[in-house]
Amino acid sequence: MSNAVQVLSAGSLRHAFPEIIKAFRQETGIAVALTLGPAGLLREQIEAGAGFDLFASANMAHPCRLAAAGLTENAICFAQNRLSVLARADLGLTAENFVAILSDPEVRIGTSTPGDDPGGDYAFEFFDLVEARYPGKGAAIKTRSRQLVGGRNSPPPPAGKGGGYLIVDGEVDLMMSYSSNARLLAADRAFAVVDIPDAFQPLIEYGVAVRCEANVETRLLQDFLLSARGQEILAEAGFSPRG
Repeated sequence: MSNAVQVLSAGSLRHAFPEIIKAFRQETGIAVALTLGPAGLLREQIEAGAGFDLFASANMAHPCRLAAAGLTENAICFAQNRLSVLARADLGLTAENFVAILSDPEVRIGTSTPGDDPGGDYAFEFFDLVEARYPGKGAAIKTRSRQLVGGRNSPPPPAGKGGGYLIVDGEVDLMMSYSSNARLLAADRAFAVVDIPDAFQPLIEYGVAVRCEANVETRLLQDFLLSARGQEILAEAGFSPRG
């Protein structure tokens, strides 16, 4: 697949991008090679000279930085997401009591890694929004949270274990999660999925950028991502339409 369009994509798109690639190839016959990872680390790889054609990030900041450096064309928002809390079911978490439960010093909180992974940045932004409404609480929650995934030094998920394994293994009581991922466990009675109320929701926008002087095939893939069919596939995977 040496002539395939080389895509570096945020890991949270792992349930969407394979379907997008499948539909794109059926429509165009163009092959795509997909690499998934934390968007911050993928951006660093591009800055260090890694080859790519299209970069799909879980935020706008990383592709905008690449565009400012002259490594890509301008970033475009192609989808939105929300933040949820994935908790063990017997914790009794609800949208009404989530601040009280997260504030309990006995409750163990897991997040992704800020800087390396936008999921961690969004979690910390959520904690800051709690702090603005409830002084002292958000800062305490942030201090107690553990950055367990999505970092350059994070261990890979154990083979054969699905999402929520850190909760199942007793490592944490709850994890901050993208809604597109947490929804996949909503039917599992071991978990409770609570959508963060709007007052505490960070703005989660996904950005795409193609390398400078990208070929026609890469531009067609970006166009497909923004097309009605691409947006439909993203919606089926739990994402919201781009703003």
